Amino acid sequence: MQALEGRAFMPLLQGRCVGGSTVINSAIAWRAPEDVLSDWTTRFGVGPTMHELEPHYRALEAELSVQPVAEHVLGENNRRLLATRGVEASGTGLEPSVMRRYDGGCEGSGRCLTGCPNGKKQSMNVTFVPRTLWRGARIYFNANVSRITFDGRRADGVLATGTGPEGRRVRLRARRAVVIAASTVQSPQLLRRSGIKNRHLGEHFQVHPGLALLGLFADPIDMSFGATQGAESVAYRKERFKIEAISMPPGLVLARMPGVGPGLLERMRDYSHVAMWSIQVRAEAEGRVGRTLFGRERVTYSPTPRDMMTARYGLSVLARLFFDAGAREVWPGVHGLPPTLAPSDVGKVLGGPTDARAYSFIATHLFGAARMGPDAASGVVDGDGLVYGTEGLYLVDSSVFPTNLGVNPQHTIMAIASLLATRLADRMAR
Repeated sequence: MQALEGRAFMPLLQGRCVGGSTVINSAIAWRAPEDVLSDWTTRFGVGPTMHELEPHYRALEAELSVQPVAEHVLGENNRRLLATRGVEASGTGLEPSVMRRYDGGCEGSGRCLTGCPNGKKQSMNVTFVPRTLWRGARIYFNANVSRITFDGRRADGVLATGTGPEGRRVRLRARRAVVIAASTVQSPQLLRRSGIKNRHLGEHFQVHPGLALLGLFADPIDMSFGATQGAESVAYRKERFKIEAISMPPGLVLARMPGVGPGLLERMRDYSHVAMWSIQVRAEAEGRVGRTLFGRERVTYSPTPRDMMTARYGLSVLARLFFDAGAREVWPGVHGLPPTLAPSDVGKVLGGPTDARAYSFIATHLFGAARMGPDAASGVVDGDGLVYGTEGLYLVDSSVFPTNLGVNPQHTIMAIASLLATRLADRMAR
C-alpha cells in the first residue's frame, strides 16, 4: 500500500492495472466548478476555460453514458442521505442530489471499488482502451517505464523493463511526441529520473483528504446492494468540503468499527444496519513528491490547522445528519472521541482533537506536483502540457492542475487530456 508521509498516516489509493484508477473508483462524473477554472487563470495565468472544455465534457458524457444513478439501484445507504434535510447555522439546506456517473447499466452490485464484476462501469479498460486497440494501438502491460529518452532537447522514446519473470528491457521510439499520463505521484518521478529540472517539479502536491462516519440504524441498510456511491451534497462548498454516501464491503467497514476482539465481532453482527457517509475536504495543504537521501521515492503531506478545522466541522455536520436521518448511534472512529455517539454528543465532534493522527484519513484524489504555468519560473508545463525545456514531451494528467478542485476530478482529468490531445493533434497536422 502507498501512503503519504507526514503528520498523519494517510493511505493513498491508485489503480495499478490496465485502465488505471478508473477501474477501482466510483465512476463519479463532475465538471470542474467555474470558479476554480477562473482562479487558475487569474492566479496562475494559465489554464483552460469552461468554454474550451465544454465540447470535451459533452463528448465524454455521450461516449461514456454519463447519467444519474437509476432509482432501482440506489440502495438504502444512498437513499438515507437523499432523504436528509440537514440545515447549517446560516440556514442553507443540505440539498442532497443523485450522483451522475459513467454508467453502462449498473446492476447495483456495490463493488465499484474492486472493479465492476459485470463490466457495466464505463472504466477505461472496457471503453477507451479497447477502442484504441481496435484502431491499431499497442499496450505494453507489466512494464515499468524507467526514463524518457532524448535526442538533444527532443523526447524520442522511453525505456521500460518488464515486471514478469524474464524482466526484459524494451526501448520504444517516438516519431512525433512522447505523452505522459503516469499519475500525480509517478509522472513527477519519471520526469525527474529523465533529467528534467524545474524548481516546481514535485512541489504543490494536493489531495482531497477523506473522512467517514458510520451510522447504526434500527432497520436494515444493507450496503452490499446498490451503487457504491450515488448521493452527495455540495451545500458546504464554501466551507471547503463535500458530502457523499459511500458503501464499503464488510472487511473495510470492520476496520472502522469501534472495539476489539469479541466486542468488535459483536458489532460486526450489525453490519447490515450500518450506513457510511463521508466528507472530502478541499484542503489548502501542499505536499511534495520527492526522494529520500537514499533514493527511495516518497510523498510527504500534512493537513494544515485550517484543514483540520474544516474536517472537524464536516464530521460534526455528518454526525448531525445521521441523527436527523434516524440513526440510533454514530461511530466516529476518532481517537479522543467516544467510540459511539448519541445525539447529545454531536458538539464533541466539532470540539474534537486537532491532531491529524487522531483521524482515519484517506487520500483518493491527487493533484499538482508538475503544475502548469505561463513560464518555467512558475510551472513545469505550459498551457498545452509541453514540459518546459523540452521539445515533444507532453504531460496530460492531473499533476498539471494548479490546485485541487473540491469535487471529484476524473471527468475533468479526461476533459483536459482530451483538450490537450486535440491541440497536439492539430499542431502535428500543420
